[in-house]
Amino acid sequence: MGFDRAKGDIVAEAYRRTSGQVAYLDESYQAPDPTVTMSNTFYIFTAVIVHKDAMGELRRDLGDIVDGTWWHTTDALLEEDGRVKTRRMLEYLGEGFEACVIAHKVPVDKDDHDAEEARRACYRALAIELAAGATGRWEPVELLVLEERNQMNFRNKDRLNHKELVAEKKVPRNTRLLQTSPRFERLLWLPDVVSAAYRRTLTHSDETSTMFDLIKKQVHFVDVTD
Repeated sequence: MGFDRAKGDIVAEAYRRTSGQVAYLDESYQAPDPTVTMSNTFYIFTAVIVHKDAMGELRRDLGDIVDGTWWHTTDALLEEDGRVKTRRMLEYLGEGFEACVIAHKVPVDKDDHDAEEARRACYRALAIELAAGATGRWEPVELLVLEERNQMNFRNKDRLNHKELVAEKKVPRNTRLLQTSPRFERLLWLPDVVSAAYRRTLTHSDETSTMFDLIKKQVHFVDVTD
């Protein structure tokens, strides 16, 4: 309980230090392996930008749609009820004003077996775009909230990727990365559902492949270079 409270306090403190908007990030990818051709590899890094004054309403409404406190789109899409909820979440997001930003790299390099280089390239492109702002779409974003990965070495890689951007002056010094779990911030469900919906346009030809159409009008794509 003490650990959970501390993690929650870290998130709350990050918000107290932030003005304006917050970007929530998640990813989906297909790395090279013996069963996947290079033409089918990809890396998607997604951000959904939320105004601070909309956070409370979004959290409540997402909880109502899911009817629970846990969500993972990949698992949800395996069941009819989950597919219905996924569509409802995308419809809800599509009715709002939250901008979605996607960095999409195709293909993943054949030697990038864990897709870490693709992740780095996509994160850099995405963070630079978020921090710069886009006239009429979003103000420069100071805080990037990323779903943390399970292994410490991967979390350290994400931290280093961000530090490099600051050191290179590609993003302002006040642009911060916070890694946390959807357990402490359910707004991370938003980039998860957007990433999954866009992934389906690449990997499926069933009814789920059209779910992305529900939010396509508010998506901004970012060019990715290594």
